[in-house]
Amino acid sequence: MEDIPVILVTAGYDHTIRMWDALKSTCTRTIPYTTESQINRMALSSDKHYLAVAGNPSVSLYDVFGSSDLPVLKLDGHTGNVTAVEFTQDYKFLATGSEDRTIRWWDVYAGGCKYILENGSLVTDIAIHPDSRQELVVSSDKDGLVRVWSWRRKEVLCQVAPQPDVAVWSVAVSPSGRLVVAGDNTGRVYVYRLIIDATPQGDRSVELEHYASFDAHEDSRITRTLFSPDGVFLATCSSDHTARLWHIPEGPGSAAAAAAGIDTTDDTGPGGVRLVRTLEYHHRWVWDAAFSSNSGYLVTVSTDTRAALWEVSTGEVIREFKGHQKGVVCVALNDAIG
Repeated sequence: MEDIPVILVTAGYDHTIRMWDALKSTCTRTIPYTTESQINRMALSSDKHYLAVAGNPSVSLYDVFGSSDLPVLKLDGHTGNVTAVEFTQDYKFLATGSEDRTIRWWDVYAGGCKYILENGSLVTDIAIHPDSRQELVVSSDKDGLVRVWSWRRKEVLCQVAPQPDVAVWSVAVSPSGRLVVAGDNTGRVYVYRLIIDATPQGDRSVELEHYASFDAHEDSRITRTLFSPDGVFLATCSSDHTARLWHIPEGPGSAAAAAAGIDTTDDTGPGGVRLVRTLEYHHRWVWDAAFSSNSGYLVTVSTDTRAALWEVSTGEVIREFKGHQKGVVCVALNDAIG
């Protein structure tokens, strides 16, 4: 991958953004984050050229291969902490969620906000549906709602409250677009089928149908949920100092699960959900994680100031990344080819 490098980025409470040589565990570039804000979440564009950094209350875009430590673009408009950020697959647009109770849809090239979605509660996380034709974004909030939005029409198409008045801190959409998961303040994960019915007249109905729920990290906050790119694994991060890998079948006899060596016929929970392994390395809260493009590796970051690279098949740490002086709360990884 000499021509297409692995881009691994971490950031934390020490107000630095660090880029790493993932194979050597060495920091290759440090960008000082000079605002008074903390860094909450990061995202890399699919072409690897831009890094979006969410703070309070702005989002800054950096040129990954540039020499300047200054952002190439700053997106102003939110009036509260920006808690979530995600590029569309074509990296033309960026979605953000904020404690100012809004979700914003940004035009990256024009540098302006195209749509504002009024949520009515502090937004904790967002996830863009993988099929851009659907024009959907899923959100979670502090009041405990999971909502599916049409970002272009600026309206809620459906919503659920997994546990009334229990904050939902993270949401994720499976690569197929058929499942939505939500992790809450008590360590419980809820799985929904996302059902989209279109009519010949062009109308459609959208529904979140309960599929399964389970205690992923009992009595602990779930800080992050994310699917592996192949859809085989769901990773959950938690305040209990661990990350966990789960398999959630979307149908009987998943060929991908079999290829990954997962026995889905034994020791399964509700809806066939299976705990594949618990990843124990960190000594404090695990805040964020990122999968490699082939789903074979996972990077986790923690308040213990470290990042760890795991081999998914064995559950072993194969690289450690040390250099931050304070807690590490977000990570972004792009090692895709092409």
